Formats: sequence, C-alpha cells, structure tokens
Amino acid sequence: MRKMLFTLLFILAGTSAFARTFQVGDNTIDAYASVRALTVFNHTAKGDVEPRDRSQFVIRLQNNSRVGVRWTQGDLFFHNEWAMGGTDGTPGLTLRLLYGDYKFAGGEKGRIRVGQIPGITNTHDYFDRKGAWDNGMQGFGSMVESRRAGINYAIGGFSISALSMRQDAANVTGRYSSGFDRVEFTEIMPRMEVAYTVSDFIVGGTYVKSAVTANNTATGENDKRYSIDAGHIVVTARPRIGSSARLTASGFYAVNGGLYGMVSMISGYNENEAVTRGPAALPQLKAETTTGEMDNTKTFGCGVALTVGNFGVGFGYQSTSNDAWEDNVNGMGVYANYRYRLSSNFRITPEIGYVHTGNRGNVAKGQPVLKGTQGFQVGMQFRFDI
Repeated sequence: MRKMLFTLLFILAGTSAFARTFQVGDNTIDAYASVRALTVFNHTAKGDVEPRDRSQFVIRLQNNSRVGVRWTQGDLFFHNEWAMGGTDGTPGLTLRLLYGDYKFAGGEKGRIRVGQIPGITNTHDYFDRKGAWDNGMQGFGSMVESRRAGINYAIGGFSISALSMRQDAANVTGRYSSGFDRVEFTEIMPRMEVAYTVSDFIVGGTYVKSAVTANNTATGENDKRYSIDAGHIVVTARPRIGSSARLTASGFYAVNGGLYGMVSMISGYNENEAVTRGPAALPQLKAETTTGEMDNTKTFGCGVALTVGNFGVGFGYQSTSNDAWEDNVNGMGVYANYRYRLSSNFRITPEIGYVHTGNRGNVAKGQPVLKGTQGFQVGMQFRFDI
C-alpha cells in the first residue's frame, strides 16, 4: 500500500498535463496530493524553564503532507486520505480519513457518513497559522482537529455525530503514572457531538462519559473506578466584509477536553517550534481520596482572525485551570502571513509570529511556579498541490 501511494504521488508530480479528475461511466474519481514543507527561524526566551535564550533554524517536511482519492457515484461518496509525513518527520504513512457518504433523496432528507471522520466542532481551520505545521492556534485559543471512527448525520444546518473513544484510551492510561498503576480505560458511551450553522454563525458542543479503573498506590485501594465527564461548547461567527475579506471570532469552554483529543495546553520549548501546544488538558485523579473523585481540568479559549485577499492575521488566548495546580496555564499567540501563489499548483506563505505561555501552573501546590516562555518565529511554508 505504501509503495502504491508514493508511486501515485510521483506520477502526479511528474506529469504536468495530468488531469486529476477521471470520469468512468457514472463514476467520478478525483485523485489529489499536497506536499508541504516549512522552513522557520525560531528564537525562544526560556524564562525559568531554562535560564537562557535559544535560536535555531529548521527545515522539515510537514507530517500533514497528504495523498488521497475521492469517488462519487450518484448519491454515494467515498473519501480516503493518508498523511505522508509519518511521525516527527520520519517518512511513513498515517491514515487521516476513510469514510463513505450516502445522500437520502439526493440530500433533501439529509446525508449519513460512516468511517474515520473529522469532528464537526473543532476550530482548527479558522486560524491559518503555518508556524505550527498548519495547526493554527491549537493550544493558544483554538480547538484541535480530531478525526475518529464514528457515524454522522447532517441535514440543512444541523449535524450530529457519535464517535468512538477507543482511539483516546492510550492518552488516558498513560497519564496517571504517578500514584496509580494498572490503569484501564472504560468506554461507557460514544462521544456525542452536535453542531448547527445559521448563515455565518456556528454553535456546537460535545459530551462523553468514560471511566478509568486503577490501583491507588497512595491509599492502597485496588481497582478503584473513577468516572470522567468531559465536553465542550463552542461558538463561532465568520461574517464576510466586502467581497474579499472575512472576520472570524471564536470561543470555547471545555471540561477535560483533552480526554477526546480536542483541547491541549501549551508546553513550551520544542526542537521543531519556538513554543508549541503540549500535553492534553486531561483530568487529574485524586490520589489522596478513596471516593473516586476527579479534579476536572477546565479550559477557556478564544481567537480572532482576519483574512483580506491573500493576507491573514490572527490572535488567540487560552487559559487552563485545575484545583490541583498552583496556578493556571495561560498562553497567547499572534501571527501574520501572506499566501503568494507562484503557479496553479505551487504557493509560498511567508509568516511572522509571536507566542507566550504565561506562567506554567501545572505543578503541585507549594512548588515554585515556572515563569513563562516566549518565542518569535520568522518562516515560510512551501506547498505543492496536485
């Protein structure tokens, strides 16, 4: 499969006259690829995390470079997409999308979608920051794009999904390494997600109930069951201004949103970026109790972006709190870029950005609060689409 996909990519890239859309009887097949690379200069002021500044120059293939195919036949639609970057820049393939659609009465009675599908309440695409590998302001005010196995039904402006939590089980079991052992994840119900769109206004939310069973080494309790409630609400307005501009304003409030992979915090320095989004905003098990209680992790995030033609600018702010922490985890970021198309298939996007984590409060009470990290970025994304 890997050799076939890379062969397809090289054929597409090497054939300038290639028509990516094929018509075979009543079947329409659309093959595509997008190769993305980022070169960026980072300067990071470490604060108390490491009392010295650091600068670096990075050139990397983005792990969201992709190849895919879309197939349409009447009311049926199929979509399969693979990421070509692998993990941390290591060559490889990762499944991104694999789903099928069926339109009832040509779409008049709605559409059902089944497979590996994207979330319907993320705000990932509204903020076009390139300096985080197309991850926008995730960790700095926008929600993470989440693709999970599930089923979705949409009609008019209303959409509802039921998504599996199995893909997030490793995040839960790996989080409680201190004070707990033999942690096991229990999926009580699918994650339910709803969204409604009216003109340029979008409102949505999600809810899931799960649990972990763990041995509490601090209290001697064995197979203690901890129930976890998680969810978020998000509101977004995206009005057009004139014929070439769009303003986006979005905000969300989440409780334990990292449990299902859509809310993250800011971690600080990273070898690939100046300051990046980091650990998921997960709940904390109360090791000092035997009641199965949780310390819920609450996150508020908001952002504003303006696009005028090819020029874009954005700002985001986020704050995460937990009663077990000494202080909140705060962060903000701002960026400006310009998308310049050199040809129908090739474009470059120069960008400047600044991000600040504020104080890092996710430390035990009574411990010193680590001062914030701030970073400057100057870079350019190269993108070749077929």
